[in-house]
Amino acid sequence: MQIRAYKAWDENTAITLWNESLPKDQIDKGNFYSRIVYDINFSPSNYLLAFLDDTPAGFIYFTRRLVPDEIGGLEPERAWIVAMGVHPDFRRRGIGRVLVDKAEAAMKAAGAVRIDVGTYATNYIVPGVDKDNYEGGVRFFEAIGYENRGECCAMNINLHGYTYPERYKEKRKKLEARGYTIKPYENIDALPLFRFMQEDFPYWLPNVRACALSGRGGERMIIAKDKDGDVVGFAMRGMDGTEERFGPFGTKPELQGIGLGSVIFNEMMRSMCSRRVFYAYFLWTAGRNLEIYATWGMKIFRTFCLMSKIL
Repeated sequence: MQIRAYKAWDENTAITLWNESLPKDQIDKGNFYSRIVYDINFSPSNYLLAFLDDTPAGFIYFTRRLVPDEIGGLEPERAWIVAMGVHPDFRRRGIGRVLVDKAEAAMKAAGAVRIDVGTYATNYIVPGVDKDNYEGGVRFFEAIGYENRGECCAMNINLHGYTYPERYKEKRKKLEARGYTIKPYENIDALPLFRFMQEDFPYWLPNVRACALSGRGGERMIIAKDKDGDVVGFAMRGMDGTEERFGPFGTKPELQGIGLGSVIFNEMMRSMCSRRVFYAYFLWTAGRNLEIYATWGMKIFRTFCLMSKIL
């Protein structure tokens, strides 16, 4: 077995191997570059390809922060396995174990003391190990010392035939009577929106700023303001350039329970349909939120185990 770092001319090999190894997480050339190669922390030495007799057999992409995150800083103690896979024809030959061992050794030498699978906040592909679609994935990581810290779910909704529920239209009217405004984002909303993010959802601020900078904030963000003009809730879509991807999404914690979230959610669904985007999904939620999203018509379609290891 030969293992070497990714090289510029490997793009087609890497993409084909990825798609054959991870059929539920297909990637195209545009996303391969925008989410991996162009990532601010990408290093070719952290993208390893395994070959058997010159045939691509497996890969692993792992990373750590080379540039401080806007909110989290450098996080020198942390590292991530963002994605890995072994071609179906070459499984159960120890390739995955060798790739993970090399990733762990490299990250430990760089000073990391903990490695997580999937939860790389800057550009994660999936939030963990899919326990249903990749047979043996959880068992594989548990066998090499990774701990299952819990589960999260991905949810989706088919928007063909969507109509704005009457009960949420009524909630919107009542909220407007109390001084709330729910509307598409405009540039003039930048400062109150950023302040809201900094106060309540700081880890999402880079995503929101990137959306605003893209020039498409008006079609991809819905915000709620109170009577004083302060942003108290928002929803976004189109993260990573994927039109159907919903989120992040949230409201002021002290305002939860008044129906603001349900109205913002349905405003976004209506906005998506008006632009002929008839499917919405997100990759990560858990706990009570599962029930909330279910009442709005969303269904679980994937479940992930959150795996980590102390190096």
